[in-house]
Amino acid sequence: MFKTTFDSMYDRREGRDMMQLATILIVIFIVLILIGTLMVAGKSDSAYDKKAKNTTITISLIYLVVSILAVAGIAIYVYVT
Repeated sequence: MFKTTFDSMYDRREGRDMMQLATILIVIFIVLILIGTLMVAGKSDSAYDKKAKNTTITISLIYLVVSILAVAGIAIYVYVT
């Protein structure tokens, strides 16, 4: 019914633990996607290599931007709360 100081500290610690878990899962997910993309990009014939190179660079840049935005979003959320 009434929240004590201990309860408040526990809630903050639990929230911080959840944010750390979310951050770790996001990083693992992005690394797996990047590895999968590079594995698929490596399986092409020689005529397709030139086209695939540009596509791979574009996708890698998208992953980089999304990764930066995800980390920035988590940092802002942690700072605000």
